[in-house]
Amino acid sequence: MDHASNDDVIFDPTSIARCRELLGDEGKRLSDHDVDRVCRHADAMANVIVELFLQQHETQEQPE
Repeated sequence: MDHASNDDVIFDPTSIARCRELLGDEGKRLSDHDVDRVCRHADAMANVIVELFLQQHETQEQPE
């Protein structure tokens, strides 16, 4: 049985349109698949940044 990878599943078309809008002129030149990949990458990077911030905040709150 074949399973779809995350790259094979495209976000909701509304999300694609919103991401394309946020990308501005660059988004107009990209395919839906490329916009979807940019959205996924941005989402992953945002999660990493939040995790790093929370870890840093936790470290700063610990008493010495």
